[in-house]
Amino acid sequence: MTAQSTLTLPDSEAAQIQIWRAITIAACVGIVVVAITGILVPAGLGWDFANFYDTGRRAAAGQLMNIYDPTTSIGGQAPQGGMAFWGAPISAWFYAPLSVFSPQVALILFKLAGSLAYAAGLVLLYRHLRGTVSSSPLDQARFTAVSSLAALVYQPLWTMYRVGGQTTPFVFLCLLLALVAHQRNQPIATALGLLVAVLFKPAFLIAPALLVLLSDRRLFFAIAGVFGAAGLLSVVLIGWPLHREFIDVLLRGSQRPSPWFFNSSLYILADAFRPIQQSAPVPGAGGPLPDLLRTGLKVAVLGIFIWLAVRSRKQQWTQPQRRHFNFLLATSFCLLLSQVVWEHYLAVLFLPLACIIAAGPQLNRPARGLLLAIFVVALFQNLIFVMFFRSHVVIESNAALFGVSLVKSGTLLLYLLWLMRYKDFFFAWHTRVPGTPFAAPDGA
Repeated sequence: MTAQSTLTLPDSEAAQIQIWRAITIAACVGIVVVAITGILVPAGLGWDFANFYDTGRRAAAGQLMNIYDPTTSIGGQAPQGGMAFWGAPISAWFYAPLSVFSPQVALILFKLAGSLAYAAGLVLLYRHLRGTVSSSPLDQARFTAVSSLAALVYQPLWTMYRVGGQTTPFVFLCLLLALVAHQRNQPIATALGLLVAVLFKPAFLIAPALLVLLSDRRLFFAIAGVFGAAGLLSVVLIGWPLHREFIDVLLRGSQRPSPWFFNSSLYILADAFRPIQQSAPVPGAGGPLPDLLRTGLKVAVLGIFIWLAVRSRKQQWTQPQRRHFNFLLATSFCLLLSQVVWEHYLAVLFLPLACIIAAGPQLNRPARGLLLAIFVVALFQNLIFVMFFRSHVVIESNAALFGVSLVKSGTLLLYLLWLMRYKDFFFAWHTRVPGTPFAAPDGA
């Protein structure tokens, strides 16, 4: 909208638009400043960055069979870090280009690549959602401002800078591209987007599994074909022994508990009933109660997923709208069902949260209040705060541990509560999802 058209608006509305635009500019400047600072500050050389850097060095040095052993030397040199690699074997080649550079330069490049992936994803997401918002200049300005501000304050988007970079930004972008492809009824493109996301983060395999349950045969065969072909190609190129080791790594990882300071899943609430040692629950201790609570919680979450899926069948949606909802539901419950959710994994939750922001004008005050609470609680996902709290506060009682776990899992817990209480708003908003992604606002 031009400055000339703004003058035709009532003075009060024009003033509000200018305020919202100022908020947008301030939020975008804040995002750029934080990103540049995060890129240039050399934090994380021995954290997650070292994991990917060492994996790339091993792939480039012809030591692919050692990628799941972080203790092995690389070309006669010591590894940068000692963290385990969890990606698929063939994904090790994604990080080989990092080996050309020194750790300090590779750290900057890795963070920069993640920043660009997030930037592309956020711009794409904004373009995808603005067509669901009223064409009113005020509504458009408000949505732009609130979306920008939400991206600035949503802490899981920023975790990667502290740990030296992460692949979650690429997962975020791949899932968004898969969402757009699925809305367009392009099953092969959908499957490819999901495949790349899973190659980066195998934990997200739950998302295509749930999506298949909600979709037609075309998507099932597309996902089965693309994933099967990729797996077969990987085995042919690399061999079965490394893939068998990869499966063993995943199985061990799925059984290994992760305490609250490394985990933001719902299921840390059950571990709060275990004995405490050094401010963390003792794995395997506490009798059968914690395990029963975790199982009961997971069954309840799965039941809510089925309930929402069944209720959504009654909605009078077009097929693109239904596919859009199904994808968001599958992605959401991928996180809600996962036993281990690192802080940066919650960046993926910004996809459905942005949709709820787009539905803002249709929400009642309690729904907007709960949405705001999700973003407020997400502030405590800040890794710097978490590590400071862990090192300065001693947790000695189960009540205190439960309270900390409640805050740490609060982002997912409040989101689940929002879906349960205000699903009808989400259903109603989907009637505004256009048949073609990136459509202009109504009447524009």
